[in-house]
Parts: sequence; C-alpha cells; structure tokens
Amino acid sequence: MPTQPKNRTVLFLCLGAAALLAAAGLALYLFRDALFPLPPLSELRTTAYEVLNAVPAPLYFLALVVLPATGFPMTVFYLSALPVLGTHGKVTGVLLVWAALGLNMILTRYVARGVFHPAIEWALRHRNLKVPKLRRETEWKVVLATRISPLPFALQNYLLALGHARWRTYLGLSLPIQGAIGLAVMLLGESILTGGLAYVLLALFLLLVLNLLLHSLRKRLTRETPQSLN
Repeated sequence: MPTQPKNRTVLFLCLGAAALLAAAGLALYLFRDALFPLPPLSELRTTAYEVLNAVPAPLYFLALVVLPATGFPMTVFYLSALPVLGTHGKVTGVLLVWAALGLNMILTRYVARGVFHPAIEWALRHRNLKVPKLRRETEWKVVLATRISPLPFALQNYLLALGHARWRTYLGLSLPIQGAIGLAVMLLGESILTGGLAYVLLALFLLLVLNLLLHSLRKRLTRETPQSLN
C-alpha cells in the first residue's frame, strides 16, 4: 500500500513531461518559420545541385573508387553521383559510376589478398574467426547470397576476397546486382535534387522490381542447407 503514492507521483511526472514535450513540439512546428527561417525547397535543391556540379569530376571519381574500400557508404555516392559525373549526360554519369564500382571491387580484392592480408588474417585469428575457402561448385551461390544480403558493401567485398572467390563470380555476379541497385538510387537522388517526377517514378519502379527479385532469390537460397553453401 505505501508504494501507491510513489507510483502516482511517477505517473504524474511522466504525464507532465509528455505534455511539456508535446507543447514544445507544437510550438516549434507553429513558429518554425520564425525560429528557423529556411529558403524555399526549390532554392535548396538548386543550391545543392550547383554545389555538386562544382565538385571536380576526376576527384569525385577517385573518391568513389577508394573510399568505399574503407567502409564509406556507397549510398552517399549513389545519391550525389549524377550531378557530378553526369554533366555531359546521365548515361555517361551512370557508366562512370559503374566503372568506379568495378575498380573499387578490384582494389578491395587486392587489398584483402595483398599487402594487408597478413594483418586481416591475424585479426580474424585473434577473434577465433575464419573465412572458409569457397568451393567451386557452390561458389556462385555464396557470392549471390552475399551480394543480396544486407551486409555493408565493403564487408561483402572483403568476405568474398578472403574466401578466394574467382574473378568470374566475384565481378560477374557482383557488378550486375550492385549496378542495378546503384542505378535505382542514382535516379532517386537525381529526382530529389531536381524534383523531376519522371525520375521519381522510374526510381521507385526499379527499386520495387529489384526488391521483388532479391526477395525471390533470398527465398530460394535459404532453402539450401548451410553445408551446400560452404
């Protein structure tokens, strides 16, 4: 019985805090223009597009080749790629991104299998981890399962490189999947910056189709036993 007043006090305090937060949120929403004056959305889009257009394309291309190998998210590049690399045409921009994507995969493989290989192996052994060497008969399934997984892009590359995935599967399966995802996100980024409805619809359509295809592939691959994917 003595605990009831304490419980009521805690309840009233929580209700009071929730009411204050709700009032503060409502005030911020009603007076947002006076408190945080922002230019119109179209002006923000134009400014962002102009800033990206001013980025040197060779420097951006080099960053796109190198930075994802360090774990930098590819999505950031995809969303901003066309304003920088597509100044001479959207098709040119997409092709340049795909070329940088392939070069990044090659760079990551050489990093994982080259000068940094002893350090990576030591780090794995230190954590009692081991990346098994892929068997040729199931290699394509492992590569495909890895590429459609939610793992970060850089981690996918390193895992496949350490598993000794051959070039024909490492690049042959990776580029079409990642390239299709990249194309959809690039079009989405272009539509966000330009407000173009056509790009929005095309990007959403591509993302929907890709999601359905990848979901179907995941269902098929999950039917495989773990031993068959080793």
